[in-house]
Amino acid sequence: MTLLTTMMERPLDAGYQEATDRRIAAGLPGATSTRTVLVVVLAILIGFLFAVAAQSLRPKPTAAAAVKKELVTRIEALQKHGSAQESKVAALGRQVRDYEALALKQSGGTDLSGTIKALEVQAGAVPLTGPGLTLTLDDAASTDTDADAGSRPSSGFQEGRVTSGDLQIVVNGLWGAGAEAISINGHRLSSTAAIRFAGQAIIVDFRPLSRPYVITALGSPQGMQQLFEPSFAGLYLSQLTDEYKIRSILAGSDSLTVPGDPAARLEVAQPVGPPVGSTAPGTTTPRPGTSAPKRSASAGDAPTATSMATNGAPSKASSGATGAGTGSPASPTSEENPS
Repeated sequence: MTLLTTMMERPLDAGYQEATDRRIAAGLPGATSTRTVLVVVLAILIGFLFAVAAQSLRPKPTAAAAVKKELVTRIEALQKHGSAQESKVAALGRQVRDYEALALKQSGGTDLSGTIKALEVQAGAVPLTGPGLTLTLDDAASTDTDADAGSRPSSGFQEGRVTSGDLQIVVNGLWGAGAEAISINGHRLSSTAAIRFAGQAIIVDFRPLSRPYVITALGSPQGMQQLFEPSFAGLYLSQLTDEYKIRSILAGSDSLTVPGDPAARLEVAQPVGPPVGSTAPGTTTPRPGTSAPKRSASAGDAPTATSMATNGAPSKASSGATGAGTGSPASPTSEENPS
């Protein structure tokens, strides 16, 4: 208590107090303001020196950094331009389909609008809406996991990251569980779709995907879940979660939407000929021993139902569809790095 009382009553050190008393006895002030000003000036000067030193230690921008920044800016601009062009192509595609339907009606032949719409659904060219499942995959919270990779085909990825092979197995498992239409992050999977990797990026039809990876599958939610979970794909997904801490959330919904594949388009069409034994207006019946004149397809001709092809070959709808048929499942069996 004595020490605390002394510190409270006489906070100044004994030597400083003695010097102050001598200055007061000599008729001088106890302390001069000059020293206070000097201390402030020195503090400002030292702070300025520290700021200059910190600025000089910062790395100066190099030519490579400038080129990288320019490339990033160009890539972002091209991505925005590509998205705008895709929207424009989709709008023009809808107009073309309307004109095709009008041309079919005006051609005088059989109205094949219903058949064409059904084939477009099977080929994945139009968006679909219905019940289904949403499976969200994401990398582990910390990709620096201690788990052993073992025989996992990581292809250069860290153990805690989702790979293109993982998405292939899961998507094919959903197809096998009865999915009628599937999309990943808004990219429709048709009969010609492929899931690949380029460096450390996952791409679908040469379009990069960003995590998390949201897989939307249309179909019976309960039926697909019951078939998917005990299947190889379901067990594989459980192993990814248990051993590599990859996060996955499976949820059902009564209303989901998958977009159409913008790359799907009409490639082959044949005109509809007149029925056997009848003569269409404007045609002549060939005489015996002569061949019938060949007729080339024109814009006004109506395509037959069997001549519809998307990207070279029509796809078939899965059996037991409930009004949301799609194209054949995309089933890539190997990964490749596109050049």
